[in-house]
Amino acid sequence: MYSMAYPAPVLSVALSADDTRLAVGMASGVFSLRRRAVSAKEQALAAPAQRARLGTHAHFTRGAAYKGGDDDLRIEQRRKRSLADYDQFLRKFEHSRALDAVLANNRTGLTVVSLLQELVHRDGLAGALAGRDELGLDTIVRFVVKFIDHPRYTSVLIKVAETLLDIYGDLLHQSGRIAELLVRLRAKVRTELRLQQDLTMVIGSMDMLMAACKVSHAAAVPAIDAAATEKPSIQT
Repeated sequence: MYSMAYPAPVLSVALSADDTRLAVGMASGVFSLRRRAVSAKEQALAAPAQRARLGTHAHFTRGAAYKGGDDDLRIEQRRKRSLADYDQFLRKFEHSRALDAVLANNRTGLTVVSLLQELVHRDGLAGALAGRDELGLDTIVRFVVKFIDHPRYTSVLIKVAETLLDIYGDLLHQSGRIAELLVRLRAKVRTELRLQQDLTMVIGSMDMLMAACKVSHAAAVPAIDAAATEKPSIQT
């Protein structure tokens, strides 16, 4: 009031409940009504909240615009991890595209073998390998050649190699690149087989040595016990 100028002495003052209107009565009989401009933010805060009906969209989204106070504990919302491209193809039963996707992006050997094993469980390995050209076969055969001797991947990759030979056995001689890879695969398998045979012989020799040690130990124990219990003779 002290900053407002009126033409006559003020006799009465009234202020609206929302603090936007000021009514002033003066001694000269003049009535003054002033209105204060309200910003959009103040209007939003002053507007009464309408209660949404149950089951409506407004009911489920109520409070979404609330930002919280300065002293409120805020928890960051974490975005849900999206599925990899090969997982999305698997969900759509597009097995061939899933195999192409997992081989195209330099995935780890474990990831590729896990997908191949999933295809075996789904009986979709033959369908995923069929209908490929020389370039498509090259990627798969190179992966088999690289990891065929890995202990964790051998069983799955043997199944893959057998399936490839069943599907393309009569056509492999038409591609020099694939034929060269198969020669490398055969050499690697033969090397692994020789290694397994040598390990089997070593294990057999160790079993024989352990058995001989047990027999010698079993024969020596009674002799030691008999010598310990024999009484010395007294000479006169």
